[in-house]
Amino acid sequence: MKQIFTLVLITLLGNYLSAQTEVSGNQSGSWIAADSPYLVIGEILVPSGETLIVEAGVEVNFQAHYKFIVNGTIQVMGIATDSVVFTTDDPDIGWGGIRIDGTDNHVFNYCRIEYGKTQGEYPDNHGGGMALMGSNVAFSHCTFAHNDATGEDNGMGGAIYAFGLSTTTFVNCLFYQNHAYGEGGAIEFSSDYGTTFYDCQFIQNDCNYGGGAVACYLVEGTTFTNTLFAENYTMYSNGGAVQISGMGNNAYFENTTMSENTAVTGDGGAMNVAYGTAYMTNCIVYQNDGMYSDDVNLDMAGNAEINYCNMTIPDGAIGGNNISIDPQFVNAEILDFHLQESSPCIDAGTDLGYPYWGDAPDMGCFEYEDPDGVSSENSINYSIYPNPTKDLLFVKGDMIDMDIQLLDISGKSLSTSLIDNNRIDLSHLQSGVYFIVIKDNYHETVRLRAIKN
Repeated sequence: MKQIFTLVLITLLGNYLSAQTEVSGNQSGSWIAADSPYLVIGEILVPSGETLIVEAGVEVNFQAHYKFIVNGTIQVMGIATDSVVFTTDDPDIGWGGIRIDGTDNHVFNYCRIEYGKTQGEYPDNHGGGMALMGSNVAFSHCTFAHNDATGEDNGMGGAIYAFGLSTTTFVNCLFYQNHAYGEGGAIEFSSDYGTTFYDCQFIQNDCNYGGGAVACYLVEGTTFTNTLFAENYTMYSNGGAVQISGMGNNAYFENTTMSENTAVTGDGGAMNVAYGTAYMTNCIVYQNDGMYSDDVNLDMAGNAEINYCNMTIPDGAIGGNNISIDPQFVNAEILDFHLQESSPCIDAGTDLGYPYWGDAPDMGCFEYEDPDGVSSENSINYSIYPNPTKDLLFVKGDMIDMDIQLLDISGKSLSTSLIDNNRIDLSHLQSGVYFIVIKDNYHETVRLRAIKN
């Protein structure tokens, strides 16, 4: 019996060890879930003319501060139920980020990039999670979290440093708690010509010197649609969420919400525009703080064209059909920027060609839909723990019978298979903000915020 047990143990241990793959040097072909995790023990290079496909379910774990250099093509093919993760076992040291140089046709689907940290001289001092040097990428359902462009050589772009882009797209992406010593807590754009964001969120990113979430230098046609900027800040300069600077800049904001952002010692709690123009339509800019000016500031040679927005219009801006009134968010304190039924922003926008409910589009990033009686008040005694969490979340309440619903930050209902009695499994979801909607047998409803690390 002892021999059989020993044989089984050896077999299981062998299977476990065989499921780990050490990698370094030149890489191409496919990385598959069966060989995951891939333990990076040296610098990775995808050579020019070669392609590396990273399949759903793969974890890439950097064992030290190594870079992932792409001179060829990379395609990261996660799916909704099985994402791809780039991470490290030592967040304090981090890893060198993905560095893509001069090539196009890259794809990142359902991917998480976390704990990247810059080190070295230009361009390695910029882009904690990723540097795109004249390379265009299609991002979909990606999370960039806890990446850092450090104080060495004035690091910029905590999550991404982007130079010379033109057709890069971000769809349903989250930028969460990234940091830059210099500009662009999440992203630093330099010489960008047409990058687009759709249904993205920038939450709790920060930097020291301008653009707590995004810094745009020499950009033309960069567009943010249905985008949320919340609780981002810059410490010593301007633009709590967004900084636009550089001669001839123009950036477009459509159905974008900017709230609770801060320029701690500067101008433009939400956005600062210098030597360029911001075009804003159907936006909500509300309760942002700056030492010298709140919300949007037009700095040196800065211009703005603002139409159908709810915000305080800065001096010198042009446009019309704007209001400046409480937008009546569901609960900004828990980052729920959906609109209440009585919001003046409902049906107050103009048609830009995107789907909408009602007589006209709403202002802001979340189109109002019937919330099924969801209340922002926790009138009954419910709590969730642990919060934040990496995997399981538990609901504690007075009532035995509870109907529990899990929503993403856009308000989309997620699979009920993730909920088992009072336990919610977040382990396979992207990092970020989620809402737990609880309805008891007296039809009282509460909405709680959960953070997935």
